[in-house]
Amino acid sequence: MILGLGPHASFSNKIWSIDIDPGTLRAVDSNGLVISDGPNRMRFSDFHYGDQSADWLMMDLGVRVFARLESNTLVVDFKSDRVGEFNWPILPAQANNRAYIFPFGEGSYVPAHDPSWSKYPAQKESIDTTEGLSMPFWGVDFGKGSLTYVLTNPFNNELAFTNANGSLATSFTHRFTNLHKVKAYGVRITLGPSGPIEPAKVYRRWLQQTGQFVPMREKIRKTPEAAKLLGAAHIYLWGDGASPKMLDLLHRNGFDRLWLGAPNWKELRNSPQTVAKAKKLGYLIGPYDSYDSVHSLDAKPDDTWETAQFDQKLYNTGGILLASGKMKTGFLGKGFYINEKSAEPYMKARVNNLAKEFNCNSWFIDCDAAGEFYEDHSPLHSASQEEEMQERLKRIAWIRDTHHLVIGSEGGAAYAASTIHFAHGIETPVFGWDDPALKSKDSLYYLGAYYPEGAPTLFFKQVPLKPDYYRFLFDPRFRLPLYQTVFHDSIVATHHWQNPTLKFSDQVVERSLTEQLYNVPPMLHLNLAEFKKHGDWIGKEYAFFSPLHKKLGLLPLTSFDWLTPDHSVQRTVFGDSTEMVANFGSATFDYKGWKILAKAVIALDSGKAKTFKP
Repeated sequence: MILGLGPHASFSNKIWSIDIDPGTLRAVDSNGLVISDGPNRMRFSDFHYGDQSADWLMMDLGVRVFARLESNTLVVDFKSDRVGEFNWPILPAQANNRAYIFPFGEGSYVPAHDPSWSKYPAQKESIDTTEGLSMPFWGVDFGKGSLTYVLTNPFNNELAFTNANGSLATSFTHRFTNLHKVKAYGVRITLGPSGPIEPAKVYRRWLQQTGQFVPMREKIRKTPEAAKLLGAAHIYLWGDGASPKMLDLLHRNGFDRLWLGAPNWKELRNSPQTVAKAKKLGYLIGPYDSYDSVHSLDAKPDDTWETAQFDQKLYNTGGILLASGKMKTGFLGKGFYINEKSAEPYMKARVNNLAKEFNCNSWFIDCDAAGEFYEDHSPLHSASQEEEMQERLKRIAWIRDTHHLVIGSEGGAAYAASTIHFAHGIETPVFGWDDPALKSKDSLYYLGAYYPEGAPTLFFKQVPLKPDYYRFLFDPRFRLPLYQTVFHDSIVATHHWQNPTLKFSDQVVERSLTEQLYNVPPMLHLNLAEFKKHGDWIGKEYAFFSPLHKKLGLLPLTSFDWLTPDHSVQRTVFGDSTEMVANFGSATFDYKGWKILAKAVIALDSGKAKTFKP
């Protein structure tokens, strides 16, 4: 037995040499790159050292550590014999870190030593990795190369941020809970070349190698109607808009592929001919559904909504009980969040009835892919986060396969990627929930309300973006197509319905350029009056996007580059050859003999170019 200070776990091959201090778990490579700091020194014992592997017991915490070097990847697994927390990896603010690469929504390139950027994540303090990250990995660009950290257990994790004198530091914590029979998590740390989307490529390869990646081609074989997503814009129809007249207008204006959503069931109940017309025109159409919250039947009309109404028994017995002994309050502080297993019989009854009534070919399920999980400690239906996730995927698959429907959900988090067809919320998630400037009617940046009926200002009113959010959420210089690198040929992703393409009046041009660059569809809210107002612009964007997406939607995004030092000109490649080049700058840019105008994008394929300028 070895206690306290003792031998180190040192691994080396032709690619990488790493030393790990078993007492602190500080890991450093031969070039002095800190792969992870460690917590305070702890006692360890039962150290075993083999060929490119080692394991030992952290005595004070009851955690056994297994470390091994596989080619260019350091694999570190942790198993615990008790409830508790473990803090690793820990990434200090070190000089050779150029930037962090985080899958915040679509993806962010976060300068490591930019005081304003370091301040922004640090304000969050910490995030849950299934809700705060669209995919369970992050990367570090250190100039000469990159490190990618992939979590093999995405649940019960927290990623914390610290502003260390203007530089960003991060630390990761996993909670071992009493609801997990096997208390374990792991981190795969891969050394790779420098590149803004390299971490996404590493994660995609790991998904493919472990059989977790399902391409859209395979999904279409199982649900043929999903082919209609290729080239489709995503539109929610409201009031006079959920009508055959609206659909005829869209079709006459060249919209041959659309996904159409109804924000509530009334639009479909009151106009069955709209569903019939949509299907006849080759469109996808479906209702908005949710199994997130449950409300009392006694709730006042202004304090409830249709998808949260089940029966009093589910309200009384189906809510999630937190470890604190308190019920988990539902969305907007109303009712309770539902245990997923408890919701199953209600879901099947509702979907069977609505599917018969609406006869749609698509279904949108709010929240199921958004990553917000809570452990349920109720003696009636206890469940871990992972068990809650499995129930959600089981629900999605049942709706999809029983009724042969094209399924979408909010968020599109990676755990749901193999099951859903499309996602709303990746390109622009919801933000500013607690910002008074976005909620006050007297504010220039007031987003709007859920009324008037048929054209709620929250979805139809154009407002300028509050400048505080531009740099961190919209500035193309700091956006990365990480989600598209992993899932472009698996999931069709677009904006959250609260932040549609036209929502922010001063961001429409840049957002539409980014949509084309990433080859993702626009998100729109329409009625007849709104189409009359914006129809020409919508038609112009659709005419550029749709033919390209029909061709590229089944191809991976294989490359992303900045063509100028200021990141104002960017290039993506789909498959082997099709290039998209977007010029976010203010001057014309020359590329391979083609003139790319300021605030324009071109598609290059087989020596031919097509230009879009919003």
